[in-house]
Amino acid sequence: MPSFNYLNAHLSTIENAVETNPDLCVEVCKSLIESLCKTILTNQAIGYKGNVQFQNLVKQTLDNVFMDEYYKADKIELIRRIASVSQKLNEIRNRSGFASHGQDKQHTPFDKMIAVLAYKSTDMIGGFILYSYIHCTARPDSRIHYEDCQTFNELFDEENPLELGGVILSASEALYKQDYEAYKEAYYSYLSNLKN
Repeated sequence: MPSFNYLNAHLSTIENAVETNPDLCVEVCKSLIESLCKTILTNQAIGYKGNVQFQNLVKQTLDNVFMDEYYKADKIELIRRIASVSQKLNEIRNRSGFASHGQDKQHTPFDKMIAVLAYKSTDMIGGFILYSYIHCTARPDSRIHYEDCQTFNELFDEENPLELGGVILSASEALYKQDYEAYKEAYYSYLSNLKN
């Protein structure tokens, strides 16, 4: 989903810092998962407390995007365990707090193996959350990102040509920026027609 491309900077920092700055790598791993969860919950209009524990944020996100009824007890247990791994990642990050808390010059930095473990755990947890959000979520987002609706945008522009002063403009982009609620209504109608 293009709207999640803002996390690419986090990914680059993680990959570049694994060997050169393990503390920073661990810090950004936690931040990436937290950003992913908060964006998904906000997209779905699901509230969360500003001071929510990291583990609970991950669990709340997974509870809302991974709603399939098959093997429900097993999935609940997996969600609990994923949230526990996330919490441990948070505890490790809090111990160092390289970027967010600052550290004394004499603090003992993490070694490369902790950074690799954090990196791989983040890849698995974040990837699973994002996959579940894209493929398993039953409810539509209440917040729509223009860049995620490319097929609709192209169709809307084709059906509603817009020219101003000899310049061809994007009708879908104009609608999105000028009347977001009307854009949402048109987009949901498009989705509804696809299902019929």
